[in-house]
Amino acid sequence: MIKSMSGHGRATVASEELRITVEVRSVNHRFCRVSVRLPGELMALEERARRQVQECVQRGKVDVTVSFAGASGGSVHLDHPTATAWVRELRDLADRNGLDDSLTVADVLQLPGVLAGGGAVSVDDSTVELLAAVLGDALTAFDEMRSREGADLAKDLSGRAALMRGSIEEIAEAAESLPGRVRDQLRQRISDLLSEAGAEVSEERIVQEAAYYADRADVTEEIVRLRSHLDKVDELLGSDEAVGRTLEFVTQEIHRELNTIGSKTKDLDVAETIVALKAELERLREQVQNIE
Repeated sequence: MIKSMSGHGRATVASEELRITVEVRSVNHRFCRVSVRLPGELMALEERARRQVQECVQRGKVDVTVSFAGASGGSVHLDHPTATAWVRELRDLADRNGLDDSLTVADVLQLPGVLAGGGAVSVDDSTVELLAAVLGDALTAFDEMRSREGADLAKDLSGRAALMRGSIEEIAEAAESLPGRVRDQLRQRISDLLSEAGAEVSEERIVQEAAYYADRADVTEEIVRLRSHLDKVDELLGSDEAVGRTLEFVTQEIHRELNTIGSKTKDLDVAETIVALKAELERLREQVQNIE
């Protein structure tokens, strides 16, 4: 089943020494972009975490935030000398460069070394395994949400494709009766133009002109291709792969065929149907932008 590019997942895992929480969020993006935010003590694991995320996600902008606390329940130590040194240096920097000194307590607490857990964190094999486990749990929750949204998207897209298929069959039916309608229209127009002069035109010439116009307005190939494109949409909606880009390409092809039909036939009913089809296609394309 297809998946949405937007999702959220959160998980927490604890060992005797460490408690790690991971939060994963994603939004739409043309490619796969992964940003991992780790505490300074765990920065060495950034690339490993990024690879783990990329094994799960093929498209989308993904933000991963990792936080940790000591096993004592998250006791926090404020390093006053470090905090004071940071404030002094930053204010000196502001004075020297004419910058606005608007430091807040929250700003200072974000600076390296100001806050620390109850104990130092050593990056050993157990830490690596713990981070991989909690990230895996967060990604599972994240993927479940994307799958649920993907199912809703697939249902909506399938319904829109069915509506478009019905309209295309209306065009196909109109195209079949086109030669006869063109012949009748030509006969009436010619009759009106020549009635005053008392001239006549042969039925054979009317048939020839009607056949010529009908051939130029023939949209059989376009109808066949449109049916094939909609079949492809249905096929892709049932795929377990990332099909967002392929669906985007298929919608472009559908739009091209609709333009061709619109330029070939001047039938009013067909033209109105083409306008309705383009409107429905645009709604379908908007939804496709959310698919991985």
